[in-house]
Parts: sequence; C-alpha cells; structure tokens
Amino acid sequence: MNKFYFLSSLLFLILFTGCGPKTSALNYFQEDPLSANAIQYTKKRDLNYKNETKAQLFATYLNKIDKKYQTEKLNSFIIGIHLVNKDKHDLTENGYKVFLNNEIATSIVKLDNKSKLVESIPLKNSWANYYLVHFNKKEEEVKSLNLKLSHSTFGQVLIDFQK
Repeated sequence: MNKFYFLSSLLFLILFTGCGPKTSALNYFQEDPLSANAIQYTKKRDLNYKNETKAQLFATYLNKIDKKYQTEKLNSFIIGIHLVNKDKHDLTENGYKVFLNNEIATSIVKLDNKSKLVESIPLKNSWANYYLVHFNKKEEEVKSLNLKLSHSTFGQVLIDFQK
C-alpha cells in the first residue's frame, strides 16, 4: 500500500512540474541585455579599518558591456560608494580618491540612483552614491586594470579587472 502511494505521488509530481511555466534564472536578463553582460564585469569589495567596515565599493567596467563606452581613449566604470555609519556618502567630501593603475580619474560624474545606467547594473546598494568615472588609457597595452579606492586614514581597497 505504501508503494502505491509513493509511486502515485511521484507520478503526480512529475506530471505537474513538467507542465508548469518554464522559468529560469536567465529570464530576468532577457528584458535587460546590458545587465546580463554587466554581471561578469561587476565586483564588490569592502574597505576595512581595525576590523570594521568603513566603505563598500561596487564597480562595473563599462568598456566590455556597452558599445557606447568602447573607446581607445578612456576606461569607464560605474562606481558605487556606500560609507558605513555616514549620512552623506559623497566620495570627495569624505576624503576618498579613486585610481586606476595608480592614475587619478579624469572625470567623476555623480549619477542619479534611478538613472538607466545605475538600474542596469546587477549589484546595487540602495544607500550608495553612484558615479560614472573615466580614466585615460595608457599608450602601452595593459591586460589588468587595478581599480583602487583610497582614504588617507582608512587605507585602500583594490578591485582587479581583466581587459
């Protein structure tokens, strides 16, 4: 009798799960192809000082995901900064600097958190401020991009991107 209930339950489950709507983790990305490409070029790191997180850095390398940013002159990133236990998360007001391979950014533009560019990145923090940051490309070919968030008191955190 137990075998009968087991087999009928198993048959019931197989039939009805096979007839359900086809869902997949990739269905979300069909609506936003930029987000699908951005997931592999988005990284997050924490800046820790004395065993305490002081800042969270979210970075997306745009040159590989959006044709608009594929240029021979600039490396472009969306950078999100969340400063822990701070009311204002402004990058420069709080003494933070951003470098790429030890070169200072040529342009830092604050983005609205509701902008299409910010909405398209897969890893977001609703409390962070987001910036479109550009760096000049060097003459020599570089295979690795080292993005650095630096603070004079709290130190620095690195994120490595492959070109």
